[in-house]
Amino acid sequence: MSELSCEVYKKFIAGDTDSFKQIIEFYQRRVFHMGLRLFANQFEAADFTQDVFIKVFEQKQKYDSKRPFKSWFLTLAINLGRDYLRRRKKICSLENAIFEPSLDSKIEQKFIQEEEQSLVQQALQVLKPKYREALVLRFEEELSIKEMAKILGTTLGTVKSRLSRGLRIFKQAYKSLEGEKP
Repeated sequence: MSELSCEVYKKFIAGDTDSFKQIIEFYQRRVFHMGLRLFANQFEAADFTQDVFIKVFEQKQKYDSKRPFKSWFLTLAINLGRDYLRRRKKICSLENAIFEPSLDSKIEQKFIQEEEQSLVQQALQVLKPKYREALVLRFEEELSIKEMAKILGTTLGTVKSRLSRGLRIFKQAYKSLEGEKP
């Protein structure tokens, strides 16, 4: 996915609605996936996505053009995600993900893939938010350690530590969940 041009961002900051539509189209899927990984619930992820774009629109005048737009945008998104997690007292489960097996091999493959995604999602929910955020930014957003440190407002060493510990806990949780499968 190639980045949007600087002109799109400049026009958006100046109030151009077509540029805002381009930004929404460009980032919408990424933000929704971030929401899914953070909340394990597609309805919360959809609300989160909408709220991120509202926040971006409301905060556009605070954007510092010396800073990459992507970093500013993702910082707003991750901070809003933190707010969501603070307000939410319990971890959501994936009760709405009910799948029926089929003899058709393509459907069976899809079922297996969705089951694996469900395990990944459940394993992510075991993590503390700071570890989950680090894994989402690294593996979903494919950000560098340096970009992550800026977005999370912490040091490179802390990001590396969170990734290392988060991966270790995630692997243990995933293996445990995988062992529970019938």
